[in-house]
Amino acid sequence: MVRWTNDCGEAEHAIFQRVRREASQLDMQPSFGTHSSASIRILLCIACLLALTGLSLAKRPFEVVHFPASTLPGSAQGNVETPIWGHLARPEGDRPHPALVLLHGCGGIQQSHLDWARLLADAGFVTLVVDSFRPRNLTSDCRGVSSSASPSARALDAFGALKFLSGFEFVDPDRIGLIGWSHGGITVQNATNTHGPGSRFEKTFQAAVAFYPYCIADRTYPVPLLVLIGEADDWTPVSECRKLEQLNRERQNDVELIVYPGAFHAFDNPSVGAGFYFPGASGQRHWLQYDAGAHADARKRIVRFFRDRL
Repeated sequence: MVRWTNDCGEAEHAIFQRVRREASQLDMQPSFGTHSSASIRILLCIACLLALTGLSLAKRPFEVVHFPASTLPGSAQGNVETPIWGHLARPEGDRPHPALVLLHGCGGIQQSHLDWARLLADAGFVTLVVDSFRPRNLTSDCRGVSSSASPSARALDAFGALKFLSGFEFVDPDRIGLIGWSHGGITVQNATNTHGPGSRFEKTFQAAVAFYPYCIADRTYPVPLLVLIGEADDWTPVSECRKLEQLNRERQNDVELIVYPGAFHAFDNPSVGAGFYFPGASGQRHWLQYDAGAHADARKRIVRFFRDRL
């Protein structure tokens, strides 16, 4: 007889009871045959771990992958490589797919980034959510004190991810895009502007999206760039992004700015809910708040943008 103990606990018991209930509705009873109690407990503990980590077999699975950040061509850094890891998801089929590199914000990887990756994988893109912080022994950098994970350093993470993805047969190496949120959005702009690191690499990203970045108004972009930001954002001002869009329109560059009225920073992250203040650099506080309407529009817009440009 299986005895319930605290080493796997109530989550395991709930799963076991659910199996029994669903089986009884189908006029079945789960039969473990001659398997030992220890074997049953191993299987149930696996189910417990899946429940406790929020994973579901019904969701598209991620594979943890490892790759080095790129080194800047011609720099004194030489061949010293920073090890990075990330979470890879694939659409169905082995044919070459377009791919997207996803860069988290200053708070590290959030559930919302993984949700975006699943959405885009379901839309036909290979996705790689890059973790720039934990390989550097960081959990966050919202006060902007780490030079090892600056937007310039993280741009090299992005190019390492691009090179890594290009080596797979299921990835079309000529159709790889880049997305970033906040600190990751600044990294996107750093990686793709005319005079940024991307200009030093033989192969670069073909299109990019920046969610609520701090826009550097005098930068120009040779690749398509979509910027999405809330009009009420008090962390990354929309005024600078409007200047950026105007300059690039004058240069006939493919840069588009989408401003969501009344939306704040992190408008696409359901976890922030009705909102709260979050500490930033220099003792400042910034308001984060979810906006379901802006999020829904962004989901459609991002998929359409990359389908059109990759």
